[in-house]
Amino acid sequence: MHSRIFQISTMQIDKENYLNEDTLQQGDCGPYDYCSEIDDEERKEDIDYLVNHALPKGMFELVSENTIRYNGGVEQWKEEYVANIRKKAEAITIENMLKWSSTYSLKQAVENPLDTCYHFYLDGEGFQSFAEQSFAFMEFVCSLEPDTILYIGGVIDYHF
Repeated sequence: MHSRIFQISTMQIDKENYLNEDTLQQGDCGPYDYCSEIDDEERKEDIDYLVNHALPKGMFELVSENTIRYNGGVEQWKEEYVANIRKKAEAITIENMLKWSSTYSLKQAVENPLDTCYHFYLDGEGFQSFAEQSFAFMEFVCSLEPDTILYIGGVIDYHF
């Protein structure tokens, strides 16, 4: 399957520091089979989809091609996150605890609360060698003030 990795930072990202197909570990020793560049049109579409569909509704808005604004709303999201984890945990019983689907559902609720295949690369300087699932991004959002501008750097395709 294919998805995208988004580089996002609170600081403008220089073009030479953009996440690219060679930034992350790939192959047998990495989490990705391979990464590849995408064209500018795909990049625009992917950023639009991220802001308007993948991220919590109304929490972000697209300001320009490479910038998004955090509008606030993380407190409500945190309440929903905890409620969802509790619901998934309560669904685990002695009878189903060894079934892959019950524990996997809880694990996904914790690690990937946005329920997306998108990964997030939160290093504006390009030194980090890994991207993370949506919990890491939302943890980052918890530190933001409303009206914070976020900058989008590299957006790449990955296969897993």
